[in-house]
Amino acid sequence: MNMLKPSIAHRSDTALTTLQTLQRAIGLHTAGEIEQAACLYREMLVHEPQQPVALHYLGIALHQQGQHEAGLAHVRQSCTLQPDNASWHNELGNMLFALRQFEAANEAYVAALQADPHDHVVWNNLGSSQLQTEATAEDANFSFEQALSLAPDFAPALLHLGDIHAAAGDKMTSANYQCRAFVLPPLEGKSKEMLGISFYFLGRLQEAAEMYRAWMEEEPDNPIAAHMYAACSQIAVPERASDQYIETHFDRYAETFNSNLLDSLGYRGPELMRQGLAQIVTAAGQYEILDVGCGTGLCVSVLKPYARLLVGVDLSGKMLEQAHLRGGYDQLVKQEITLYLTTVHSAFDIAIAADTMMYFGDLSEVLAAMAVSLRPGGYFIFTLESVSEPLHAGADFYLHASGRYRHTPDYVRRSLARAGLLTESLLETVLREEMRQPVAGMQVIAQRPQ
Repeated sequence: MNMLKPSIAHRSDTALTTLQTLQRAIGLHTAGEIEQAACLYREMLVHEPQQPVALHYLGIALHQQGQHEAGLAHVRQSCTLQPDNASWHNELGNMLFALRQFEAANEAYVAALQADPHDHVVWNNLGSSQLQTEATAEDANFSFEQALSLAPDFAPALLHLGDIHAAAGDKMTSANYQCRAFVLPPLEGKSKEMLGISFYFLGRLQEAAEMYRAWMEEEPDNPIAAHMYAACSQIAVPERASDQYIETHFDRYAETFNSNLLDSLGYRGPELMRQGLAQIVTAAGQYEILDVGCGTGLCVSVLKPYARLLVGVDLSGKMLEQAHLRGGYDQLVKQEITLYLTTVHSAFDIAIAADTMMYFGDLSEVLAAMAVSLRPGGYFIFTLESVSEPLHAGADFYLHASGRYRHTPDYVRRSLARAGLLTESLLETVLREEMRQPVAGMQVIAQRPQ
């Protein structure tokens, strides 16, 4: 027994020397002294050719020095010696990914996950590699979802999933992932407007309001910041959207307005106007018609068969430029619509407003002006977003966090009656989609009495 003692002591000294050498080598490697670290790894392997740590990190050093095949050979050997070392399989996968050997990288990442299936970074790495191979988008999607099940706020996986769904044409799901990634800290340097939009999209209205409040502090005169803060916070809510908000908001989106509404939101405004017109008149080209809040002119093709004269009015100059390019109007007027209506007494047989009245909370003034502008027997067809249960008890309308007002049907009927207009019909319907949810609304037909 006594003869074994020196041998045991000798092995302990050897193990200590190996550990110290490894620590020194890895320290040099970490500090960027790759050549010196590689020399130490090689010295160790002379005495212990199967030393797995030295093999592994020498392989990484060789790869960093451009000796890729030799580096891969060493790392593969280390993984064979320690098959349960998930970190090493992952590093092998990263080397193969960098060399664009994606199929082999997939195998390395799978081996890492077999050793430890709870590493969200490796799941993300596998998904990234699968996107580069013949693997299906569903395979990559599964890998990224696994990463998020382990780390719900892992930005790389969120962004990858956003890209996958965007490529598949699913803009809403894509936007959800992108918004989740965008609102992750740090928030410094990010657009407060985009943060507000992202928080709203995610249903986190208190945080959206805070972003809009911070934006207001930076830009006190910005009408969009003020309007959206009111919408999300329900503090100091105006009775209608300001002229400055309407003009600024729609000027900014004029060029993409049509594609967003028609391609992404299933917008039904023109169709609802067509249905309303078919109920009350025939397409005989004999009416003088006003398109209130005409925007880019999406309703012009619906209105033209009925019109002897077609006038469009809007507050956004950029929108009117698009309407002019579309053509079909006899006159386009840049003016706030209530003010315009008060200047044209008994001028129109028909007026329509597709998705315009929802920027008014209190409808009394604009409907009174509309009654003045219509000829006796004239019709007004318009849409509104609706709410069955107001946000506040007893309220007839409220400013939704989207920035648009929602009204109760009873309030609309009462407002029409006060303005001297008869409610011919009020159809509850779907106006469009928002965040994949149908937006409930009303198609209303009113008439000025004969």
